[in-house]
Amino acid sequence: MYNIGYFSLRRPQNNYYKILDIDQQCSLELIEELCLDDLAILDVLIIEESVELNFTNICESLLEIRKKSNIYVLILSDKEQTVFTSQMVYLKLGADGVFSEDADVLDLIVKNILKRIRKETVEKKDQGSSFEMIPKKSCVLINKNQEINLTRQEFLALTILYKKRNETVTYEDIYQGVWGKGPEELQKNRVCNLVSHVRKKFSDVKNSPVQVKTIRSIGYILDTDSYEKEFQY
Repeated sequence: MYNIGYFSLRRPQNNYYKILDIDQQCSLELIEELCLDDLAILDVLIIEESVELNFTNICESLLEIRKKSNIYVLILSDKEQTVFTSQMVYLKLGADGVFSEDADVLDLIVKNILKRIRKETVEKKDQGSSFEMIPKKSCVLINKNQEINLTRQEFLALTILYKKRNETVTYEDIYQGVWGKGPEELQKNRVCNLVSHVRKKFSDVKNSPVQVKTIRSIGYILDTDSYEKEFQY
């Protein structure tokens, strides 16, 4: 499962968005306000140019993105807005590609990128990766040499995800496991914030075995299929 962010202020969405939305290989998240701290959970970011999200806005976003992330960024250009010079500026600022609203072409580009990501994941697997949960200290030992400290609630959330690794864990499951309250009392924003904090603590770890994928509107998956890892208590 790949996470694709689709940054757009236009309504309704174009045909390419609709294609992505039904792709079973992808978890698609429509983004109306770009949060740079959330880039670590994405594999690809698509920015849709429009009157509402214009050349100046996109240039500013690219500058900020490249300060914090090497994520693949594609610009879906608006034929009425983009000229050749603006395409060149996008590329110079770090965009990986600028494309017109041709759904088939952009679909192939994204699939090629995902193949590269898959290859990189396999290479990480070959290198090996491990993590050890240490309940007494509420921390995780990564690759036998790097200790990541977690709060008690963060440690509980990660433990819940691991016990159902490679399976979907709902917001309700995490909320009940961490806060001990039933689904009728669910506060989804608390779960999202907690998982976001866990992700941030592992986002800068090279070859981190902790990969939490978002399952839109349902919850999360701790993906361990892509890694050779040892998990110990």
